[in-house]
Amino acid sequence: MKSNIKKRKIYSILNVSLPIVMLLAIVIVYAIVAKVTRVKMLVPSIPKILDNFFDLFTQAEFYKSVGGTIGRAVAAYLLAIISAVALTALTKAFSPLRKALTPIVVLVRILPTISIILLALIWFNSRQATIFVAYCVIFPMLYTSFCDAIENVDKDLIEMSKVYGVDNKTQILRMYVPEALPTIFTGLKSTVGLNLKLVIAAEVLAQTPFSMGVNMQLAKLNLDIAILMAWTLVALIIGGVFEGVTLLVEKKAVKGR
Repeated sequence: MKSNIKKRKIYSILNVSLPIVMLLAIVIVYAIVAKVTRVKMLVPSIPKILDNFFDLFTQAEFYKSVGGTIGRAVAAYLLAIISAVALTALTKAFSPLRKALTPIVVLVRILPTISIILLALIWFNSRQATIFVAYCVIFPMLYTSFCDAIENVDKDLIEMSKVYGVDNKTQILRMYVPEALPTIFTGLKSTVGLNLKLVIAAEVLAQTPFSMGVNMQLAKLNLDIAILMAWTLVALIIGGVFEGVTLLVEKKAVKGR
């Protein structure tokens, strides 16, 4: 018993310490490369990146750009979730519909992202295009994940509920949702960060006003690598917040099953 408790403590310490150690290792390696490189402009020092990072927070345009990107990322993600949930429910109620939609979902999933971006730039304005691009990539992934989650629900449990006359509402709330939640959140965790990256990438090509992507593009054109890396750090923090919120929601949702 005591040995098991010790093992759990060791695993807990390792789970916290190892990611920190790896992150520090990356920072140290970068600092060494920045120190020995001859072209300081291409590999700016960490203090210079941090100076530019904190300087961003003093600029009014920074908040407009970050707010615009976050708003578009949230809009695209919510649209993808709502569409995936609605279509999953429809295909569950009418199973032939899933087979009918499979070619379309597969086509959208394998369509090159650059093709989606270029088409979106033709069809929509720069702000709408970024939402459309992220939606087209994320929706098929979530839809497939949600369908798999429903398919993995214990069939025997559902059959038993039907035998005992359990109504559809109770089946959904007490059986389908609790059983499907782990797979659903696996899909959400694997796409929430990707969604932000897609929005920023689309903003770069679409030259979306007041966006993180366009600021990164300007930094690249000016060969201001320190600013580019400062914006990248902002994107990493926002992505981390998105993933952290998803994990918190998962813990509460799974715990409340």
